Amino acid sequence: MAIHLVLYSHNEPFDTTKRLTIESVHNYTTRPVIIHDYNLEKIKQRDWFEHIKDLPSFHKRGRRDGYYCAYKAFCPYEVYNLMGDNDILYYVDSSQYYKTGFTENIDKLCDIVNEKGFIAGSVGDDVRNNSFQCCDNIKVWNKIIPDNDNTIYLNDRHILASWFILRKTDINTAFMNEWIKWCVYKDDELIDPLITYHHPGDQSIFNILVRKYNFKVFYSKNIRHDQNKNKNEVLKVINNAINPDEYFIHL
Repeated sequence: MAIHLVLYSHNEPFDTTKRLTIESVHNYTTRPVIIHDYNLEKIKQRDWFEHIKDLPSFHKRGRRDGYYCAYKAFCPYEVYNLMGDNDILYYVDSSQYYKTGFTENIDKLCDIVNEKGFIAGSVGDDVRNNSFQCCDNIKVWNKIIPDNDNTIYLNDRHILASWFILRKTDINTAFMNEWIKWCVYKDDELIDPLITYHHPGDQSIFNILVRKYNFKVFYSKNIRHDQNKNKNEVLKVINNAINPDEYFIHL
């Protein structure tokens, strides 16, 4: 059983964080690790880049790298479809805020995802879906989760996708297929790609789908939204927990 570690960067300081993460990971696991190292030039060579190549033409809030962080869906999707049935996919941001490699062991988190199937990022109490236009457009919610009262989610905690981890299952395959579908979806009502309607870009689509599929997320009342971007902060909580299950919740 291998861990497929998926990383992306497009310039500094992201490149440094990615390098440090790659250099350190083998010291913090007993499992074999396969590195999937992406950057902008590499994804431009992929067949699927055709689906996102026009995103820089949409000058809206949340464009960040110009592609609304679409790599966060498409790179893991590519790896997910290539990996073995017993393998684990672990996506980790190359953070500009926490420019470090791993300093905490990842095996306990891998054991947990083997049991639960998908740990879909994390939440803190301080950032909501209506904070900073994170995920507040009800039309986008209603397109992805039709025939549901989605207004109940607008003031709910916003899911951070700075890291997520999953194994291959039927329900996870459905989730991954929907994630890339809705990122670039548009129609006569929502005339721009859905990924362009909210501040965190791709993360907003992830946020909505996690509600739809009712996956568990990591939550510690002592860790705020931005602190959850630190992979080691999360791993430290998990590794030191007497009962790790208490940190994985449905929203």
